[in-house]
Amino acid sequence: MAELPVGSLRFDEPDLGHRRRIHKAQGVITVTVAQKRVLVIGLDGGTFDLIEPWAAEGYLPNLAHLMSDGCHGYLASTLQPTSAPAWVTFMTGVNQGKHGLYDFVRRRPDGYNLEVTNASQVVAPTMFDIASQLGRRVVTVNIPYTFPPRSINGVMIAGPFAPAVTRDMVFPTAYFDVLKAIVPDYFILPDYNPRVAEPLAAYADRLLQGIEMRERLSLYLLQTEPWDLFTVVFTATDEVQHAYWHCQDAPEGSPLALYRHVIRDVYRRVDQAIGAIMAQVNANSHRRETIVIVMSDHGAGPLRWMINLNRWLAEAGYLQFRTDSASPLRWLWAARGKRLVYTYRRYVSAKMRTAIRTRLGAHRFDRIKGGVESVLLTSTIDWRHTRAYALGAGGNIFINLKGREPAGIVQPGTEYERLRQEIADALATLSDPETDHPIVRRVYRREELYHGPFLDQAPDLVIQWDNYSCWGRGRYDSQAPIFEAQSHFEFSDLPLSGAHRPEGILIVSGPGIRSGIQIKRARLLDLAPTILSLLAIQPPPEMGGHLLHDVLLEGETEHILQATAEGGIGASGRRFDYSPEEAEKISQHLRSLGYL
Repeated sequence: MAELPVGSLRFDEPDLGHRRRIHKAQGVITVTVAQKRVLVIGLDGGTFDLIEPWAAEGYLPNLAHLMSDGCHGYLASTLQPTSAPAWVTFMTGVNQGKHGLYDFVRRRPDGYNLEVTNASQVVAPTMFDIASQLGRRVVTVNIPYTFPPRSINGVMIAGPFAPAVTRDMVFPTAYFDVLKAIVPDYFILPDYNPRVAEPLAAYADRLLQGIEMRERLSLYLLQTEPWDLFTVVFTATDEVQHAYWHCQDAPEGSPLALYRHVIRDVYRRVDQAIGAIMAQVNANSHRRETIVIVMSDHGAGPLRWMINLNRWLAEAGYLQFRTDSASPLRWLWAARGKRLVYTYRRYVSAKMRTAIRTRLGAHRFDRIKGGVESVLLTSTIDWRHTRAYALGAGGNIFINLKGREPAGIVQPGTEYERLRQEIADALATLSDPETDHPIVRRVYRREELYHGPFLDQAPDLVIQWDNYSCWGRGRYDSQAPIFEAQSHFEFSDLPLSGAHRPEGILIVSGPGIRSGIQIKRARLLDLAPTILSLLAIQPPPEMGGHLLHDVLLEGETEHILQATAEGGIGASGRRFDYSPEEAEKISQHLRSLGYL
């Protein structure tokens, strides 16, 4: 008998048949149900813009088979379509106002410093919690925002942003020894090393190694662990698109032409991993009862402009940068040996940046970057004369509200509402500096998008871009232009030419699934209740999504178990905070992808 700390239920070790015994605090309920198993394969940033033509050309035979055997269609992401809120929404089936995670970072309650977010801040129960409480066996591999891992009925190998490969990233912790035995050189996110002879080639190899590791670990778990819900996420599809999108159209003979097919190579390797995983499922004679879902948290496409929203707010008169000579930013540079780093962003070439990094040493340079980030956030803004500021990825605007922000100056009520409308109207006039085409589709007030106990943590205004080739960010840099068109951003050697799109992918195949139809109007929000329903579990009423009826054959929902988990499910209650070094390492990765 095993006992879960995530709730009040106890359960027998589940068999793989159809008879389930669910033990409650008082009494025993025995139910008989025709239950299926669900295999979820996540392709972070996966897009049909690439998958469909490559599948048609024969490069992705396993994805092509799943699409033809089942059904597929676009999957609407969150707003903003970034991995942090998107993966949490996928796992919980509720909007950000209920699960409380809006971005990779958030403002600390006691000031304007930022902290990197993690899974301990997600208090809504996930489908893995609920399935575990009702006796289903769960295995997860590499899902973003599963660190620190939860106590589940099964195995959880945390994904980004676990700060290191340690015992803390695995539940149960004893399984860490198994992980290291199966994949001794396991890593979570690949490092980009600009100091090697061919950094782009080395990074591509590292991405392929990450896929092989996830495949190897998944095959072992499929062979050795009983499961009802198995989820693995390949993040290489997202990472490769950020760094190599511009290489796809590189002219013949140019240095970048060598990397023209790197994105396709990564997708092909993921497709091979999908084939191996499916073969293992078939070998275990479970294919006839297994529903396969391939999905992504958002889509992808080329990046045209990075829009520095705090610079725009400053020029529009809503934010004021400090200009006094005693600024702590200047003091920091002086304290670092009086180097001319104050002009780093504006005047130092990429070649010279590499020389500086080499001279300082990687560890010292990374520590300096962390200090820069902290000071840029806390000390370059004159908060006493700032009415609004941008924070995080995509396009999130916060009002410097009196009584909420530490140095808030905007009065709640009429002044607050008038300012929100004024900024929204001004943002609507933003246009592409080359084509003059409007780039903002709509600006939402937070209450138009979100609802729940964490609405007060939401941005006051959320920008929906007309074409997500224009992407906003909340850098606190007085020297940055409003529109930044470049493939390398500040303090990063990693190329950045791909960005997100709100249209992800959804492929569903298996017994009881319709064949040959196009899925319409599916949302990330809908996957958790649909997956629970396929596991014969009635989704909790708090879930905002709905069962995707159009993918199911007639009568396939009649066996759903009318039972919902009880007790306090969700995060274990253990608050986790990254160390300064861990936070800086994660922030460095987020900056390289244009999120900060």
